[in-house]
Amino acid sequence: MYGPLLVGDRRSLVLIAAVLAVAEIVDAFFVSFHAGPAVFAVLLLVGALWTRRGGMGGPILIAVLCLFEIANAPSWPRETVGDWISMFAFAAVAIAGLVVAILVIRATRSARRAAAT
Repeated sequence: MYGPLLVGDRRSLVLIAAVLAVAEIVDAFFVSFHAGPAVFAVLLLVGALWTRRGGMGGPILIAVLCLFEIANAPSWPRETVGDWISMFAFAAVAIAGLVVAILVIRATRSARRAAAT
């Protein structure tokens, strides 16, 4: 019952993490502290690869990173329309990533419980 749903959600989560990682790499060129977004992008890519391998570690890592992104979005400096657009785009994708990560974690836990019984 959870097989196709779990695979689809994992693929969606990997895609969201990859999109956020690419956006962070692009953002690294426009911020004063270049290493921050670069490290964040690497962590997102690690989470995406870990999610593809299976288990719950990758989705948990991506959920934590998305939560961090959502929590810090209001504190970003917004001087131009582009800043506002990028802030809302980052936040929207991070919210989607958090929701999908929670769904994958719940489905993985349910599948483990079903396999154990």
